[in-house]
Amino acid sequence: MRVIITQGQAWSFLVALALSLALTPLFIKLGLHLGITDKPSGESDSDLIGRRRVNRSVTPRTGGIAIVMAFIASALLFSSLTTQLKGILIGGCIMFVGMLLDDMFDIPAFLKLMIQSVAAIVVIACGVRVTAFTDFLRGGYIQLGSAGIILTYIWIVGITNALNIIDGLDGLAGGVASLILLAMYFFAAFKGMATMAALLIALLGAVIGFLVFNYNPAKVFLGDAGSNFLGFMIASMSVYGALKLPTTVMLIVSVFALGIPIAETVSSIFRRAVCHKSPMAADNGHFHYRLLFKGWSQRRITTLYYLVTVILCSIGLAIALLGVR
Repeated sequence: MRVIITQGQAWSFLVALALSLALTPLFIKLGLHLGITDKPSGESDSDLIGRRRVNRSVTPRTGGIAIVMAFIASALLFSSLTTQLKGILIGGCIMFVGMLLDDMFDIPAFLKLMIQSVAAIVVIACGVRVTAFTDFLRGGYIQLGSAGIILTYIWIVGITNALNIIDGLDGLAGGVASLILLAMYFFAAFKGMATMAALLIALLGAVIGFLVFNYNPAKVFLGDAGSNFLGFMIASMSVYGALKLPTTVMLIVSVFALGIPIAETVSSIFRRAVCHKSPMAADNGHFHYRLLFKGWSQRRITTLYYLVTVILCSIGLAIALLGVR
C-alpha cells in the first residue's frame, strides 16, 4: 500500500497542529477563569473507587474548544467542501455548541440526546447516509431505502456517545480518536478521496496538539463538547467515505477501528439493563475504570488501549484494502 501525503494535506495537518498547540493553553486559562472545570476526586487511585472523576486537581474541560477552532480554521483554508461535507461541519458545530452548554451548565441527558439527534439529522438531510450494503454471499448490493436513514442516525448518535464513554482517563479518548483518524486518513488517501483525507488529517493535527496537554498528568480535558464532536466527526466521515465507494469498505475500517468504544458502549447498555438503569445513566463500570480500580496506572491503561486500537485499525485496513471488493 502506497500513500503519499499531498502538499495541501500536509499544510492542513500543520496548520491545525500549530493552532491547537497555541490555542489550548489559552483555553486552559479561560476554563479556569470561567469555572468550566472538573473538581478533584481524591488523593490516590485507591480513593477513586466508586467515583467517576479521576483528576486530583481542578482541571478545565475546555480542550475541545481549541480542537474545534483549529480544525475548522484549517478545513476552511485548505479544503474544497462539497454540500455533504458542509453538512457534516454544520452538524459538528451544532454538536459542539450544544455539548459546550452541557460542560457549562450540566444539561439533562434527554436534552443532550436531542442535540445529538438534530446534528445527525442535519448530516442525513445533506445526503450523508448509508444507502446499501455489499452482499458478500450473492454479490451485488442490498439496497436499504428508508432503513438506511435509520441506520445512519443510529450509527452517528451511537458512535458519538461511544467515544464520550471512553473519555474517562488522561489521554484516553483523544489518543484512541487520533489512531482512528489516522487509519481513516490512510484509507481515504489510498482511495484517492483527497478532500476527505485533508479533513481527517486536519482533525488529527488538532487532536495531537491537544494531547500534548491532555496526556497524564492532564492539564486540560476534552469536555463533552470535545468528545462528542470527535465521535460525531468520525461517525459522519465514515458514512461519507462509504458513499464515495462502490462497497462498504469504509464502514469496515471504522467498525474495527472503533472496536474499543463500541465494546464499551454495548457492555454499558447490558450492564445498566441488568441493574434496571437507564442506558444513558452514568457509572464507573467501564473497562478502563475497572483496570484503574485494580491498581493499573492511567498511563498503563492508555498504552493498552492504544495498542489494541492499533491492532484493530490494522485488521480493518487489511480487510478493506486487500480482502474486500
